[in-house]
Amino acid sequence: MTRKIEPLADGSGFRCLIRFATKQQRRFRIATTDPIVATQRVAELVQIGKAIRKAKIDPELGHGLLTAAGASSDDVRVVKAAVALIAGGLKVRKKVAATAGAPGVIVTFRQLAKAWTSGELADKHPDHVKSKRTADKDAERFETLNKTIGDVPVKAFSIADAELAMASLPKGLASATRRQYAQVMARALALAVYPLKLIPASPLPRGFLPKVRRTKATAWLYPSEDAKLLACADVPLARRVLYGFLAREGLRCGEALGMRWKDLDLARGVVRLDANKTDDPRAWMLAPGVATALKRYGEMTAGDLTFAVLNELRLAEAFRADLKRAGVDRVELFERSKTRQPIRVHDLRATFVTLSLAAGKSETWVSDRTGHRSSVMINGYRRGARTAAELALGELAPLDVAVPELDHPTTGQHHTDALQSSDGKHSGGCDAGAEHR
Repeated sequence: MTRKIEPLADGSGFRCLIRFATKQQRRFRIATTDPIVATQRVAELVQIGKAIRKAKIDPELGHGLLTAAGASSDDVRVVKAAVALIAGGLKVRKKVAATAGAPGVIVTFRQLAKAWTSGELADKHPDHVKSKRTADKDAERFETLNKTIGDVPVKAFSIADAELAMASLPKGLASATRRQYAQVMARALALAVYPLKLIPASPLPRGFLPKVRRTKATAWLYPSEDAKLLACADVPLARRVLYGFLAREGLRCGEALGMRWKDLDLARGVVRLDANKTDDPRAWMLAPGVATALKRYGEMTAGDLTFAVLNELRLAEAFRADLKRAGVDRVELFERSKTRQPIRVHDLRATFVTLSLAAGKSETWVSDRTGHRSSVMINGYRRGARTAAELALGELAPLDVAVPELDHPTTGQHHTDALQSSDGKHSGGCDAGAEHR
């Protein structure tokens, strides 16, 4: 029997009478202005209503499910999966709204990922789920994964779904990047086991995570290149200050992007990093030029975050473009091949460690700032440090001098001097120092 659909008075869609319980039928809005699409959607709602009646789903919950299905074609698939799971024994509280994206109801992998990255799970299960400092990055990874597996019900998730998701990742990703995608998928499913208790065990076997192949060579910045970059007025000031800070203090990029002004005691020149990757709070004294530069930079900015710049996942390409804009053209910084990867913002951390070791700083001094937990990790930079020492590359210029906008007006000559590299050649890209002439 063809159901009668009625156009809404405001022209925003249609409505139709749907039965979803023995003595329950109501009119549901169909969110489309196309009558053909509306007719098809109504047919789907009729079938969902029959399934709800057959499964004897609570009428209030059934109403919520049908409301969600009427909202969009994407939600129809999710609602069908939800009805099937509820019919199969999934317990859902009667008073919980059952719309496809509502908090409190987790049916699909997409909803599981959102609940985790939004902080919802950390709020509900503080003893077992930590707030994610990398939520923005992980949300972007889930966005990519969800193109393939977002609508898969958590209860039906299998190793085949995980393998399909990994096979569908963009080509050419480094093994470490592929592992990060697999890790967030595995962690989400582990949370589905406990504390959510949606599934009895994760479908991902031990050994599923890709092995990281560390075979590609990486690069780090020379002091003369750092000077060119930080002096280039064509590069946004916020990014230049971030680049200079990372190269002079050795933090992970994510740690710096999460840093707030309250984490800095600029009067005494101290930074504290209570939240970090290794959950090992650390604090240290900033280089004098860094403290001065941040104090002046803070007077130019507003907001709680110290560095309000691009998301970390988008920063690598911007970094390489900024280097080229500043006239830094060393080939190995931009080469991408089977044996070498182009420079990343993360490699400013390598710049810090390499030049610090070359300058004679101790391993303890370095690890206090970087958070490295083993000598093995720091020893990986010693070959580059020996090269830097042999080439007499020198040290990085003080940050308040290297960035012209942060250099005190009376110290213009100091800024010009700082842009001279160790071999005596002027290294100022983008007409460096022009503001002080």
